[in-house]
Amino acid sequence: MQVGFNRFNINFKGAISDKDIETLKSATQHVSDCYLMSTIESLTHSENGIQILRNQIERDDDNPNLINCYFYTNNGAKEKYSIPTNKAVEGYEELYKIQDNEIIRSLDISVAEYEKKHKSKPFICRLSEIFKKYRFENNLPSLFMETLTGVKPRVIAEQDFNFSLKSYKTEVMELFKRMDKEKNHSFVIGTGQKKFDGRRWHVYIIQDVDLQNNTITFKEKRKNQPQTMDIDTALKTFKYITGYFSSDLEQAVKN
Repeated sequence: MQVGFNRFNINFKGAISDKDIETLKSATQHVSDCYLMSTIESLTHSENGIQILRNQIERDDDNPNLINCYFYTNNGAKEKYSIPTNKAVEGYEELYKIQDNEIIRSLDISVAEYEKKHKSKPFICRLSEIFKKYRFENNLPSLFMETLTGVKPRVIAEQDFNFSLKSYKTEVMELFKRMDKEKNHSFVIGTGQKKFDGRRWHVYIIQDVDLQNNTITFKEKRKNQPQTMDIDTALKTFKYITGYFSSDLEQAVKN
């Protein structure tokens, strides 16, 4: 079965609902798409992030069994990927069995088709797929963020040769100071080769930074349970941070 995609520049009438957006917070990760699921939930934490989701994901007006996802190419063109909800796309049958959130499932397939078309997946992600059962995931969250929003995110050390954020403390603390004041943000934090919670290269949503208590609260999508850690331990545990303040997405929302 072929997935339909083409370039569109239109106003979207079938934007996902508030109820749909709420389901993104409770959706559970089943395959190697923590970069996608964490990014999507992080966008629900800011007003402009929510509007991005409404702009980029829609239930098709003419066919209730289609979800349309829109991504930006490197030259700024917007592409539409239409994914059926009532029957499996060839090659993604297992995903239909285990992921019951239609929006997450449609995004997963759309991203995979986008990456095939544009050959955009980073080498390190293609290399790691050799060892994974599902070969349509694995990506860097910053690349997915830019593909979805059209805006380059703020990035600290995502592709650097580091094992932790300790040597980036000054830069991280500047970011945390702003996050402590501006709760309207969409950031994720990721591990690298070091194992945490039994996993390597895992991505978490930053829910809150509390400098008064020197803590960071984060959440991962397999258990959907927040965890709190002191900032010094977090600097030793995590490898990178990437994301947006709501104001970073203002222009994208207007486009």
